[in-house]
Amino acid sequence: MGGFTFAQCLIMIVAASTLAVCTANKEFRRPKYTHTPNKIIVGGSEGWRFNFTYTDWVRKNGPFYVNDTLVFKYDPPTDNTTIPHNVYLLPNLRSFLKCNFIGAELLADVTQGGGQGFEFVLKKLKPHYFACEEDMGGFTFAQCLILIVNVSTLAVCMANKESPHPKYTQASHKIIVGGSEGWRFNFSYANWALKNGPFYLNDTLVFKYDPPTENTTIPHSVYLLPNLRSFLTCNLTEAEMLADVTQGGGQGFEFVLKNWKPHYFACGQHDGIHCSLGKMKFFVMPMPRWFR
Repeated sequence: MGGFTFAQCLIMIVAASTLAVCTANKEFRRPKYTHTPNKIIVGGSEGWRFNFTYTDWVRKNGPFYVNDTLVFKYDPPTDNTTIPHNVYLLPNLRSFLKCNFIGAELLADVTQGGGQGFEFVLKKLKPHYFACEEDMGGFTFAQCLILIVNVSTLAVCMANKESPHPKYTQASHKIIVGGSEGWRFNFSYANWALKNGPFYLNDTLVFKYDPPTENTTIPHSVYLLPNLRSFLTCNLTEAEMLADVTQGGGQGFEFVLKNWKPHYFACGQHDGIHCSLGKMKFFVMPMPRWFR
């Protein structure tokens, strides 16, 4: 676009609830089977604007579900007194992280946010990467919003106990984090997770790294960060140490993905330097195995 680019990127991971039920009663029904989709105004009373913390907003207003509608409200530009906004859908995580609009789809232009706002229905169970970009006299402003949208699911084995879900026997997998690279400094684990996902409940992540020996090996560890904010800033203050510098040798340290929620992993060495400069961090959102 030319000029200077100012980017404000906010990742929002919206997890949904799951209820798995097996019953022999054919009269059993989904407790909320009459539930209708909701309309959610992005940002609430703040609308879709620059310099607003959507991370906090989504944490307070989620989860969102398939067939919910996001409403983007913003004023159309008038006589250069209103900052123009729009809504783009970016193609992937990499484009989001770089605020790269090549390949992005324009969902709503600067005129479509007025009145009742622009509506977008969450039709698919997948990550959605939303962004705003406007060129203002050589300054390109970009604000980015990620919604990883999951569906509220009720899995029911109805009437016949001998007729389970067709894929219920599918085995979990062990995945070596980083593949042949293992768990090391200066490797993009965000890209690795993007290329090797999705991951599923009860899959096992294996972290392999050499224990330190006579100061010839760079020590590593594995931490689980508590939330997205700590992940983005590599803040280890409230992180849980899963594996110390000695536990990555041999068969490696294993972590089973037991919960359907975002998991934020990082190396905790050197006060977060391995996490930030060394790119030793990634997150996964394991899905129920019967979604495969």
